[in-house]
Amino acid sequence: MAVADASVWINLAATGCADRILSLHGSVLDITQTALSELERGRAKGRHAADEVAALLHLGLVQVVDLDPQDEDLFLSLVAGDAAQTLDDGEAATLIYAHRIGTTAFIDERKATSLAAVRFPRLLVASTVDFLLAPAVRGGLGEAALGDALYGALVDAKMRVAAHHATEVIACVGRERAEVCSSLPASVRRALKAV
Repeated sequence: MAVADASVWINLAATGCADRILSLHGSVLDITQTALSELERGRAKGRHAADEVAALLHLGLVQVVDLDPQDEDLFLSLVAGDAAQTLDDGEAATLIYAHRIGTTAFIDERKATSLAAVRFPRLLVASTVDFLLAPAVRGGLGEAALGDALYGALVDAKMRVAAHHATEVIACVGRERAEVCSSLPASVRRALKAV
């Protein structure tokens, strides 16, 4: 069991095969009601991740969870205050829920990852790329389909890729496609074009 923030769901929706990826992962992935509400608000802007998550909920591949009343003070401490030290509501809810039940938080934003390391030092925080490169997903999809899924998330959702994953992601999507992925680290894209 794990819980994923809205950004991860947006990335998974952009893969074009989220249902297959979740089935291969082998366990239900949670989304907090707060993060789901963020996705719902995206519909007004023409975004479709909420529709994808609704379909995954119907298939039983996703479960909606919520914070306990006991989480309120911690939640407020993460969302109110100095902008440099606060998160958006969905990120905060995802981290708090994962911390409370002792599971992995899938979250992509650098600030959220950094704050999690300080506020919840024992919490395992992973990214969409970690989820997609998991052996069960990678082996089940095969390299070609994995490359297409990663490319979809990179191009359509602007999926963030940490520098330590860049080489592996480029190998999966192919050099030519990687050159047009603006969400890859700038230094990586410059290196691709220089060779």
